[in-house]
Amino acid sequence: MKKIPVIIDCDPGHDDMVALILALGNEGLDVKLITNVAGNKVIEKVTNNTLNILNYCGADVEVAAGARQPLVRGYRRTDTEGAHGLSGLDGFDFPGDNPLRVSDRTALEAAADILKESEEKVTFVCTGPLSNMGLLIRAYPDLCREKIREISIMGGTCHFILTKPFMEFNTYFDAEASKIVFESGIPLVMYGYDVTYKALFQEDFLEKLENLGNKTGHMMAELLRKFTDLHNRVWLDLGGCPVHDACAVAGVIDRSLIKKSDSMYVEIMTEPGPLSGATVCDYEHRSGKPENAEVVFELDLERFLNLILESAGRLA
Repeated sequence: MKKIPVIIDCDPGHDDMVALILALGNEGLDVKLITNVAGNKVIEKVTNNTLNILNYCGADVEVAAGARQPLVRGYRRTDTEGAHGLSGLDGFDFPGDNPLRVSDRTALEAAADILKESEEKVTFVCTGPLSNMGLLIRAYPDLCREKIREISIMGGTCHFILTKPFMEFNTYFDAEASKIVFESGIPLVMYGYDVTYKALFQEDFLEKLENLGNKTGHMMAELLRKFTDLHNRVWLDLGGCPVHDACAVAGVIDRSLIKKSDSMYVEIMTEPGPLSGATVCDYEHRSGKPENAEVVFELDLERFLNLILESAGRLA
């Protein structure tokens, strides 16, 4: 089976952790590079979290650190516990002797080099703020249009708009970068709150992770129990808990998992005010503006969760 070459851009994060394990353990993806972006926490913390995840599950992929702050706005410090805890990945004690190290290349350098060297188009999966992606498109617009097959994004909302401080984090955090990405002309699939808050796991899923009998399953179960407590206390308790970012990986692995989506024009608001960073979606197709994103509304939940279990079971 021919594998899909992917670059994952993330800011772990419990749901980024699930996205990484889903990608690394799947036989259909070839993860060329993992880039980190400041978002959930500062760049040092999210990069450390990425290296800990890879080391613990037995994966060895180049990890490159990227943007320390949004393209225009200052970094909004996230030192409060929030939905991911103080470390950005609270709930599990990783070994302190991690031999993995961050790349000597920056995220921008590494991603550009991979695109230049790749004989086939590369898919990007972005599960954090879009600062790195915006920089790459601005620095190498022709290369990106030629070599990127698709950008799969966890971010935004469609049928409801949340104002700060409850805006969807990734698009809100770096609205200017989000605008660059959505206006790039590169094929884009948006997995926003419309679908991710339907893709909820329950306690039985965590028990299945434990029953895998490997280190990765145990780690995931411990982290997701902590995430359930943090998320449902800080945000919404819908009778389960979402793993937002994994949705953007799952759709790349198997597009048939998408049960409902619609292509439409999505505008990113950047003007100062309570809606700055919002994704305003023309779901009624009345603006007359060209469609620039496929917005996903429903996934096959059972198959989605089984896909995560399968990937976790293939790792250490």
